[in-house]
Amino acid sequence: MLLKSKAYSNHAVQGTTKALSSLSSLFTKDPLQSSSLIPKPRVQNPRKPLLLCPNEFEYFVRRQCKSGKITLHDALTYFDKLVTTEPSPLIQTFNIVLDSVSKLKCNSNVFSMYRKLNVEGIKPNLYTLSILMNSCCQLKQMSSGFCVFGEIIKRGFEPDLVTVSILLKGMCADGKVLDAVQVFDKMCERGFQGDGVIYGILINGLCSFGHPGMALELHRKMENSNCQGTLLTFSMVIDAFCKDGMVDEAASVFSEMVLKQISPDAVVYGSLIHGFCRLGRLKEAVNVFDEMVSRGLTPDLIMYNTLIHGFCQVGMWGEAVKIFNRMVENGISPDVVTFTTLIDSLGKEGKTGEAQRILDLMIRRGAKPDIRTYNSLLSGLCSNGHLDEATKLFGLIVDQGLKLDAFSYNIMISGYCKSWKMDEAFELFQKMHDNGIKPTIVTYNTLIGMLFQEGQVSTAEKMFNEMHVYGQSPALSTYTVMLDGLCKHGHIEEALDLFHSLESTNKKLSIEHFSILIDGMWRAGKSEEARKMFTEISEKGLSLDVVTYNIMLSGLCKQSMSLEANKLLMEMEEKGCIPDSISFNTLIHGLLREKEVEKAMNRLEEMRRRNFSADEGVTSLLLRLAMKDEQCRAALESLPEVI
Repeated sequence: MLLKSKAYSNHAVQGTTKALSSLSSLFTKDPLQSSSLIPKPRVQNPRKPLLLCPNEFEYFVRRQCKSGKITLHDALTYFDKLVTTEPSPLIQTFNIVLDSVSKLKCNSNVFSMYRKLNVEGIKPNLYTLSILMNSCCQLKQMSSGFCVFGEIIKRGFEPDLVTVSILLKGMCADGKVLDAVQVFDKMCERGFQGDGVIYGILINGLCSFGHPGMALELHRKMENSNCQGTLLTFSMVIDAFCKDGMVDEAASVFSEMVLKQISPDAVVYGSLIHGFCRLGRLKEAVNVFDEMVSRGLTPDLIMYNTLIHGFCQVGMWGEAVKIFNRMVENGISPDVVTFTTLIDSLGKEGKTGEAQRILDLMIRRGAKPDIRTYNSLLSGLCSNGHLDEATKLFGLIVDQGLKLDAFSYNIMISGYCKSWKMDEAFELFQKMHDNGIKPTIVTYNTLIGMLFQEGQVSTAEKMFNEMHVYGQSPALSTYTVMLDGLCKHGHIEEALDLFHSLESTNKKLSIEHFSILIDGMWRAGKSEEARKMFTEISEKGLSLDVVTYNIMLSGLCKQSMSLEANKLLMEMEEKGCIPDSISFNTLIHGLLREKEVEKAMNRLEEMRRRNFSADEGVTSLLLRLAMKDEQCRAALESLPEVI
C-alpha cells in the first residue's frame, strides 16, 4: 500500500492511526458537543412549523447571496431574520447564506452562525456541515475540522466527494499531507472511491512537500481505479521529480504520459528543461527544448533564461549567446534576469569588456538594470583587477538612484582588501553604518582576514569582539578566520582560548578548526600538544582528512621524525584517506633530509605509480644528494619520470 512507504513518518502514522482507527468508531462521543466550538442544541419547538418550500423572503435572500455582491453585514442581517422566521425556513436557504459568508473569508462568523442554528434546533444537513468543516480548514483548525467530520458520521450522513475533498485539502494545506493520505487509504479500505479531484489534491500535496515517489505511487493507484491520469496530475509528478533532482524518473513519467496519448504542454517541458539544467545535463535540456518547439509549442522567457543560466554555469558562454540570439530572433525580449545572468557569467570568465557591452545593450533595449545587475558587473571588475573601473561604477550606481545593498559593499571592500587598500575598505565599512546597512558575516570575515594579513592582530581581535555591538554574531567561518590568523602570528594561547570558547557554544566544530590549531601548535613548537589533539579528533566524531594528515606529516618531518611520518602515511591509507602529491613530497623531503635514502626512493617509486611529480624542494634535494650519494644517483636514473 501507498502508506507503507519509508518516507512516511512514524509519528504521523501513529498520530493519525490513533485518531482514525475506524470510521465507525472514531466519533463514539459527540465531538461537537464537547467542543467549545458548538453549544449543545436546544430541542426544537414542536409548535414552530417547518416550511415545505421557500417563501418570498427566502427567494430574495438566495438571489442576494448568489449575486456575489452581498456584504457580511447584509448576510448576518438576513441570517438573523431567517432564524426568527416562522415557519422555519428550509436548511438549504441557511446553507446559501453560510456559504456566502464563507466565500467572504469570514470563517469565524460561520462558526457563530452555526451556533445560532444549533441553539434554535435547526438541523443541519451534509452541506451545512461541509461548509462548517471548510471554515475550520481555512482557519487551519484541523482538530475542529475532524470534530465536524465526526458530527457528519454521527448524524448518519454519508460523506460525499465534496466533503472528503474539503477535509483532505485542509489537511494538506496544514502540512499534514501524509496524514491525509492515510485517512484516504483507510476510507478506501471501507469502500470509499475517490475521484480525480481528490487524487489531484493528494498528489499535489505530496509533490509540494517533497514526496514525488509517493505521489507517483498514488498516481498509479488512481489509474488502477476508475480515474485516469490527466495532464495536470502528470505535470505535478514530473515537476516534483525535477525539483528533487530525480530528472531521470521525471523523464520516465513523461514517456509514460506520452504513451497514454496525453500531449505535454509547455509547463511540463519547462519542468524537464529546468531539471536537466540544474544537473548540468545541457545537451538533454536542449533536446527537450527542441522537441517542444517541434510539437508547435512556443518557449517562454523563463525557458530561455533557464537554458542561458545553465550554459553560463558551466562556462559555455558561446552556447549561451546562441540561445540569447535565438530568443531575440523569435521575438522574446530579454529581461533583467537574462542580462544579469550573461553579465555575471562574463565577469566570472574575465570578459569584463563584453560584460560592460551587454550592460549597454541592456539599457538600449529598455531593460532597466537593478542592483543585482550592477553587483554582477562590480564583482567581475574587482575579481579581474579592474578596481578603478569598479570604483567609478560604484559611484554611478548611487548617482542613478539605486540603493546599494550589503553585497555591493562587500564586493568593493573585498576588492580594496585584495589591492591592499585598507583605508578605502574601512571607509566603505563606515559608510555601511552611516547608510543603515548592516555589515554581514562576509564583511567582517574579509576585514578581519585582511587585518591579520597586515599583521594588525590586536585590531583584528578588537573588530571580532565588537561584532555583537553592531548586531552580528560571529559565524563558524569567522572563528576559522580568527583561529587561522592567531595561529599564523604565533598567538597560540589566545587561539586555544578562542577554540575552547567555541567548544562551549552549540556551534558544530569542523575538521578545519582542528587542522588550523594543530598546524599552529607545530609552528609554536608544541609538538606533544599537536599530537594529542590529533589523536582526539576521532573522539569528537570527526573524520580526519588529507589536509590534517599533511599537517601532521609536515610537523613530524620538521621535527626529524620522518620514520614516524612514514608510519603515519601507511596508517592514513589503512583508514581510507588517500594521500595526495603534498603527502608524498612532504614525507620524501623529510626522509631525504634524514638520509633515509632507501625509504625515500621507495616512496618516489610509489609516487610514479600514482602519477604524482616531485615538487621543487624534493627535486633540489635529490639533485644535491645525487652528487654525493651513488645509491641516490642510481635510484634517480631508474626513475626519470618522477622529476
